[in-house]
Amino acid sequence: MMSGSVTRQGAYADKKDICELYIDKDCSRYLPPEHGKKKIININIGNKTYEAGVHETKEGVVWVSSVLHERNQKRVKARLVDALATIGLRKGDSIKIKLNNDGTFSVSH
Repeated sequence: MMSGSVTRQGAYADKKDICELYIDKDCSRYLPPEHGKKKIININIGNKTYEAGVHETKEGVVWVSSVLHERNQKRVKARLVDALATIGLRKGDSIKIKLNNDGTFSVSH
């Protein structure tokens, strides 16, 4: 189980927060970060599975991007802030991320 938090990186035109998931350094090794390269993971939020980008800074900070893609035939673009709202998460909240047996990750409170 990984822990982290929902952070705000600004606001969209509709005033909703541009959110990212920051992963605590001591558990970020469970994600596939690589400095300077976006790694794609499948992440479950609520009842949907998305493709999400995992990033790492040169200082070792690992985060999940604010832009998601729904795992469907059209790969519809989605916003992390909207996905998190379906499970009651918003900026400043602590999160848990679990690695599932099928290789996907699940986000919860």
